Amino acid sequence: MKDFLIHHTAASGVCAAFEIPRIVAVGVFDVVHRGHVEIIRRAASRAAETGAVPAALSFAPHPRQLLTPEDAPQLLLPENERIKRLYAAGAQECAFINFTGEVASWSPEKFLEHLADNCCFRVAGICVGKRWRFGSRGMGNGEVLADFCAGHHWSYDGVTELESDGEIVSATAIRRAAGAGELEKVKLLSGRALTLYGTVTAGFQIAGTKLNAPTANLHCTAGVIPPDGVYAGSAAVDGKIYPAAVNIGLSPTFNGTERRIEVHLIGFEGDLYGRELAVELHKFIRQERKFASPEELKQQIAADIAEIKAVCAGIQEEL
Repeated sequence: MKDFLIHHTAASGVCAAFEIPRIVAVGVFDVVHRGHVEIIRRAASRAAETGAVPAALSFAPHPRQLLTPEDAPQLLLPENERIKRLYAAGAQECAFINFTGEVASWSPEKFLEHLADNCCFRVAGICVGKRWRFGSRGMGNGEVLADFCAGHHWSYDGVTELESDGEIVSATAIRRAAGAGELEKVKLLSGRALTLYGTVTAGFQIAGTKLNAPTANLHCTAGVIPPDGVYAGSAAVDGKIYPAAVNIGLSPTFNGTERRIEVHLIGFEGDLYGRELAVELHKFIRQERKFASPEELKQQIAADIAEIKAVCAGIQEEL
């Protein structure tokens, strides 16, 4: 299958020659959480011992988008951010398995044979989480991998999954925590603040004139949206990080009927319309509620902004 691997890229911009061996860290890596980072680091360590290149191998699309589209998870990261985090964890190259219905039907052995005979790079070892399953109906496991690797003179590393408070660090646990608004737990599991990614679109066009707090309406394309309310956040624009007041909800004071994510970048002046934005959420400030008048809401927003500035200042001091 000629197009089994796609999007072969290198952190340096130049991929190593085909014949140079790769130690391949394999996984969905849909959030590159602390457990994923450990797998990449183990692959990088093995590669350093053997003179190989550490490579990260993931899937596109997410397997559940193909296998159970009605129950497919919300993407936690855009692809470019996922690649960036894989590089930051220690991968020097990234590739994606073109996950099709045909690939999903393969036995574990057939999947591995295609990996061994791919046209992007020569595999010399595999590193995965110990509980990782692959192949049709998830029949492939660590024992299958170890046997195949031994037969092909590859190294095999099965990394024990990390735990936090007795819970395995996983994308599922992170999604669950994000959906419940447990921001500290998201950060503990993933190693980063809950982040919402999207494009700035047209909003109500009233926050700037009536509330003295112009907002960017974020059309979210990746990241799990937490419960409605006001959050202390931050976002980078043109290399500068701005504190952000983030309102998630219906804007009931103005009788809104559509759930929105409205982001006020404190201290920013300019037009964000049409731009991509990544908004980190640091702390829940208050519930969204309907105010008696725009003036009353304006006063509350001023108080929110003062609190959010203090929260973000504290975060900067911690860094």
